[in-house]
Parts: sequence; structure tokens; C-alpha cells
Amino acid sequence: MKLKLTLILLFCVTISFAQKEVIDEANKLIELKKYESAYKLLHNADPNNEKPEIAIAKTRLVVNYYVTTEMHQIFALKDLNPGEELAAVRDSEGNFSRYKFSPNTVLPDLIEKYPDNYELQKELGNFYHEIHLKYDNNWLVADSVLVDKFKSYYLSAYKNGVLDYWSAYGIGYACLINLDYEASIPFFKKSVELNNKDPYSHYNLAYAYLYTDQTEKGIESAKKALDFYDDSEYKANAARMIAVMYLELEDTVNAIEYYKRADTIEPNNYSTVKALLELEMALNMEAYKERTRQFFLLAPEAPTVYQDLMRFYWTVNKPDELIQFLSAQTGNYSADYTVSGNLKFYTALVQHDKKDFKNAKLNFRLAKEAYEKVLPSDHQVFKVIESYNNKLANYGS
Repeated sequence: MKLKLTLILLFCVTISFAQKEVIDEANKLIELKKYESAYKLLHNADPNNEKPEIAIAKTRLVVNYYVTTEMHQIFALKDLNPGEELAAVRDSEGNFSRYKFSPNTVLPDLIEKYPDNYELQKELGNFYHEIHLKYDNNWLVADSVLVDKFKSYYLSAYKNGVLDYWSAYGIGYACLINLDYEASIPFFKKSVELNNKDPYSHYNLAYAYLYTDQTEKGIESAKKALDFYDDSEYKANAARMIAVMYLELEDTVNAIEYYKRADTIEPNNYSTVKALLELEMALNMEAYKERTRQFFLLAPEAPTVYQDLMRFYWTVNKPDELIQFLSAQTGNYSADYTVSGNLKFYTALVQHDKKDFKNAKLNFRLAKEAYEKVLPSDHQVFKVIESYNNKLANYGS
């Protein structure tokens, strides 16, 4: 009996060693960008998806290196030519070999057979996390279900000591999505511990701190995210978050500094310029005048620009200054009837609110004449102008 048991154990070790050899060879092919060959090697070694390590390797290969995919159930794979990049061919049309492989079926079946293999559970968590990020609530199940799934599988593995920075991040991220900010913090902290240079963990930890009134800790984490992000949009988001948290501490000097940094990193972002203008106006800083011009030029065709300007200028009781600014722009847009209409329309609104009814009526008429050249006759703005004109019928000619 002892001899038989020894032979069984030796056989298991041999099988495990063979699987490792196959996976090592597949990884070498992946390094050479021979993705289809790597998949074929793995599939031939385990055609029925019965070996956990190979199933995990297959999952990682198809998820990371597909050319095209059908709902992450069928994957087109290609051996790239020398100098060819995956990004250049991904989602392109071509005669690619396609392989049916459903991680959301294969991995749960293996988990049922090997309930103590928590690498399988972490990998399934990775898969559902990827689906959540890629499909924007347009996959085979609802997004809320995906979030619950990747959180559950990640958490099961985590509790049994199987984790990395991304799975820890995923648990925290799922908590954030469910507005459980306090619960997310230890997982983001663990993610940072495992990979201190990951900006996403720092940023989301800062976000959790912000919503749990731990502002100073939040600033510290957001500054690290700002340092580690490469993408200008993400860096600007981090700088804006820092500015918001400084405002929470009533530190307007640093808030303005970080809004300005955001504007330098990602120039003319609407949210950044809007925040700067509002803050500079509230503090009566001379810079607000040039900032008004910057803000206006972001989208002079957009009504929201004028609505924000009206709110800011009325808040600091400077409607006449806004009228002067809008009037000064008219010469630049005489041939742009959308913008010239906006300038006249919103000037009229400010004048109406100032009870300068005669000039308001004149500018409503000029706005209507401009809008008629570019807008359909049933546009809502004509109903608004008509409503004001009915109120102003007795003022002016």
C-alpha cells in the first residue's frame, strides 16, 4: 500500500512538472508574440480544460493577447510578424483563427473540482473585473452582477492568502462602486503595500479618504497618484482632487495652485477652468478677468458656458461687467450665428434680471434673428424668447 501511494504521488509530481514545462514553453512563445502558437500548445496539453494551471494560462493569454473577441467567449489570435504590434491589429478586420474558450464556464467548473485552489478563484475574479472594465454594462450579465462576482472571487482568494495588488485593488474598487468607502480603505492600502507605484490604488484610496472625512490622508495619497500617473488626463484628475481636498481644509492658496497645475497638465479642461474662475472670482483676484476669457473660449457655442458665467457674476454682484464682456465679443462672431445668438440671448437674460427691460427686449429680438438662421423653428429657445417677449410687450419698441 505504501509503494502504491508513493507511485501515485510520483505520478502527480510528474504531471505537475509536465504542466509547468508546457506553460514555460507557452510563455516563451508569448514573449516572441506568437500568441496563436502559444494557445495551440496549451490547448493540445489540456484539450478538455481539466488542468487548473493550464486553464489559468489559457485565460490570461486570450484576455491579454486577442486580436478580436466575441463577448470574451470566442477569441481571434495571431502570431505577429517581426515588428508588428498587437495594438496595430487589434479589432481590425482580417482572416484570423478563432478559438472558443469561455473562462466564465471553464474556471467555475474547475473551482467546483478544486475548491481549495484559490489561484483559480483569483483568476476568475480577474476575468470578471476585465469584463466590467471593457463592456460598460453591455455583456452577458448585468454590470452589478459582474461587480459582485469579481469582488466575491477576489475576496475568497484574499482571505486564503492568494492575492496581488490588482486583486486587492479590485475588492476596494468594488466597495467604492457600492459606496462603501470605509470598507474599501484597507484593500486599497494593501494594494499600495504590494505595489507602491500603482497610481490607481493611490488615487482611489485618496477618493475613499475624501468621502470618509480623512482629508489630509487623502491629499497625501492623491499627490502620490499625481506623481505616478503618466496619462495627462489622469494626472489632471489627481491634481483637481488635491485642489478639492485643500478647499475642504479652507486652504485656497494650495487649492488654486493645484487647479493651475491641472490646467498646465491638461490645458483648457472645462472642469478645471470653471473651478479656477469660480474660485478667483470669489476671492476677487484680478486673474478672474482673463480667466473669464479663457472659459468663454472653451465653447462659445455651448449654453452651459453662459449659464455658468451668469451664476458666477451674479454671485459676486457684477452683472454689468458680464454684460460688458459679452458685448465685447460680438464683433468676433458676426458670421457665427449660433455664438452671436448666444451672446445676445444671454445678455438679454442678464438685462432682464437687472430689470433693464428695454435693452433686454432688443437683445431678445437680435438673438431670435440670429438663431433663425441656424436652428430649427421648433427649437426650445424660440419658445423661451417668446415667453420673455410676452412679459416685455409694454417696454420699448
